[in-house]
Amino acid sequence: MSALSTTKNVLKLMRIKHYVKNGLVFLPLFFSINLLNLNMAITCVLGFISFCFASSMVYIVNDIRDAEKDRLHSTKSKRPIASGAISIPAAIVIEAVLAVLCGISLFIINSLMGTVFLVSYVIINLLYSFGGKNIPIIDIILLVSGFALRLMFGGVIINVGVSTWLFATVISAAFYMGFGKRRGEILKETEITREVNRKYSVDFLDKQLSVFQTLVLVFYSLWCIMNDGSAYANPGFEWSIIIVMLIFVRYSYDVHSASDGDPINVLLKDYLLLGLVALYCLYIFVIIYIPVDFLHKLGELV
Repeated sequence: MSALSTTKNVLKLMRIKHYVKNGLVFLPLFFSINLLNLNMAITCVLGFISFCFASSMVYIVNDIRDAEKDRLHSTKSKRPIASGAISIPAAIVIEAVLAVLCGISLFIINSLMGTVFLVSYVIINLLYSFGGKNIPIIDIILLVSGFALRLMFGGVIINVGVSTWLFATVISAAFYMGFGKRRGEILKETEITREVNRKYSVDFLDKQLSVFQTLVLVFYSLWCIMNDGSAYANPGFEWSIIIVMLIFVRYSYDVHSASDGDPINVLLKDYLLLGLVALYCLYIFVIIYIPVDFLHKLGELV
């Protein structure tokens, strides 16, 4: 096997594309108007890297445990361990290297609570891999916990509080994506290989999707209007609610179509959804980081 092929398989094993989820670490930095604070930014980058190493570790553990089942799956059978591209002993070595790199990153960050949150993330994901993923509702709760810990980790490592409404928004969105993923798996698989999917019905999942999509929009709207726990109070923030509505309408459309429900696959395969997310990020950056007087002057020129 060539060096290039080996590298591709290692990166595939680490699930690089799922690192997007770890971007939640940056939310407390961004919304506290400290994005341009170099020390805080460096700390968050290190936190992001440590979370990426940790998430790769748990993915590898899960792939080792599920290798036999994955070989029976149309898509998962192509994973490096299931396909035989990477042996289990080699995967264990990669796991050990990632653990060392993660430990070094945490040592540099030097945050006790940050370490507690990251270790909790690893433990929760091990519980998921070693049986939790087979228990209805518990499987979703464990997945959602990972998103919550990413957000809280991002706040504690830079000593910035996380708004209650922002926290509720992220949790609700995580539940929505979790139930959406299960729905997609059930409908797309001709033969269900994930044990827990035999215990869910599409009707039940559709009801949960409706509930949590509503909660996301309600909590996000409250966060925009109340601005609690934030260093800003920009009325322009309320207009972003419209963009978030459009994002979830489009995401919901994807989840209820031929998608497998995986949040990353849904996002990366839908350019309109990507465009809406990019528009949201640009809009929020402008209203938070560009001075109001500059915007007023720009408006006068227009």
